Formats: sequence, structure tokens, C-alpha cells
Amino acid sequence: MSKTIALAHYNHKLANELSAHGFRVVDSSHLGRPGQAADAYLYTSYHPDTDTWAGTQPEHADITVGNYHYAVADHPATMLLNITGLTTDQIADKLRHRLARCSRL
Repeated sequence: MSKTIALAHYNHKLANELSAHGFRVVDSSHLGRPGQAADAYLYTSYHPDTDTWAGTQPEHADITVGNYHYAVADHPATMLLNITGLTTDQIADKLRHRLARCSRL
């Protein structure tokens, strides 16, 4: 199953290239829909050494429709990735590596 990648600011070129690498790319409005989650959230910053961005700490689930016995452990929190200064190939490599590592936790 392909991993869903959300972009803070939608970029058609980046979305097309990541799609070619096998990722499902959506914009950040996708995350506001009930039951929708992303495996990774890509953003840019003037400080590429930072791993977090104020205001984007994702929650496991904020709405559960129809099933209040829903286990959030089945859906880990969205991974944040600062992509400032990276090429598309570097982004794809980092995503594969970090998402593979997250799925084993």
C-alpha cells in the first residue's frame, strides 16, 4: 500500500515526482477531513536543522466517527520532514528510510 504524503504548500512538480516514486501526494486540506491521515507531512523552513514546526504537531486522531472503540495505536502519528534544500530523490530516499523505520516501532 502506498504511503500518503501531505505537502504544507502544494507544489505540482514535487507532487508529480513523488507520485512517480510510488507515494500518494495530497495537500494539507486532506488532513482536515475525518478519518484521513498522512504518513508524512513535508514542509520547508528557513532553519533546515529544525525537525519540528510550530503548530504542526499532529495528533493521532481528533475525530472518531461511528466507532468510539477505535484504536489509535494502529495509526501512528504523522512524521514531520523538513525538506529545505533537498532534491526530489533525496526527499524520496529520506521518506522511504524514515517511514520504514517508523513502521517497525
